[in-house]
Amino acid sequence: MRRLSKVVNIVPVIAKADTLTLEERDYFKQRITADLLANGIDVYPQKQFDEDSEDRLINEKFREMIPFAVVGSDQEYQINGRRILGRKTKWGTIEASWFVDEKTPLQPVENTTHCEFAYLRDLLIRTHMQNIKDITSSIHFEAYRVKRLNESQNVLSNGMVNKEDLVANEM
Repeated sequence: MRRLSKVVNIVPVIAKADTLTLEERDYFKQRITADLLANGIDVYPQKQFDEDSEDRLINEKFREMIPFAVVGSDQEYQINGRRILGRKTKWGTIEASWFVDEKTPLQPVENTTHCEFAYLRDLLIRTHMQNIKDITSSIHFEAYRVKRLNESQNVLSNGMVNKEDLVANEM
């Protein structure tokens, strides 16, 4: 994952978050965050790309939520007069990312206590989509391109590929 963070934007997600209690989910988030920091893995949005104080505030809010805990389902249930997609448990119904209404199919559920999909959607599509594209193009792709050009220079200069150089470039 450390190598992967150098070539793509990483957004950690906890799938099937409804299988954890709220305390377990908070502990798991803290553990994942600590592991990411301990291993030097950059996750999106990176601090070095904050352009101004407004960006910094918005990105800090998203950084505090990482990893996002999401729930998905394809089962419909009737709850308080509305149909929702969710999972039924002994304790109640977990609302997934969308509910189905008679008039308009697939409306987003904004119950963030059950699922943080709304925040993930906002990060990826509503507020940061162009930024993700720009960083992927100008930072990640350019770093990849330079690395490959350097490798091809090594091959052209001595006519052979040095295995140690390839391993060093991968890190």
